[in-house]
Amino acid sequence: MRLAILKRSGVAGVSSVILAGVLAVGLAQNASAKGPPNAEVRTLEGTWWVQVTALADCVSHVPLMSFTALLTFAKGGTMTGTTTNPAFAIGQRSPDHGVWFRNRAAHTYRASSVALLFFGTAPNFPATPGFQAGSHRLSQAIDVTDPDHFTSDAVSEFFDVGGNKYREGCATAVGQRFE
Repeated sequence: MRLAILKRSGVAGVSSVILAGVLAVGLAQNASAKGPPNAEVRTLEGTWWVQVTALADCVSHVPLMSFTALLTFAKGGTMTGTTTNPAFAIGQRSPDHGVWFRNRAAHTYRASSVALLFFGTAPNFPATPGFQAGSHRLSQAIDVTDPDHFTSDAVSEFFDVGGNKYREGCATAVGQRFE
């Protein structure tokens, strides 16, 4: 009886050692594949604080106003975002929902998102040009300049509830990884 217990515990002990060894090798391989935390990895995935500069027009690039946004680029190619753009009335604009993908060139990406505009507002220059109920589509060309920063050029298009475009604008932005 005592010999049977020792044999069983010996088999269990050897099995435990083998399992622990396999797990240790797997974890070491996984850790080395990811690299150290500060590795030179320039991916868009993650959450970013973004300083946006709306432009007076798309040709002269004269700055009109600046505001912040928070953008999250999820693994798999979806994105969400929120903005503090003071041109919109409180509760007028939904969060952004969209998609992103990597371009062929290293560290460059495209993103496209849309936000709903729940109600219209009259123009109140220079604070706001006014908006119609409908949607706001944002198309961005993004360059991740280092692991924690990006620059972006964007085109904003505004559509009424019938899908008719009534305004287009441009913006530039700089992003810093949120950590």
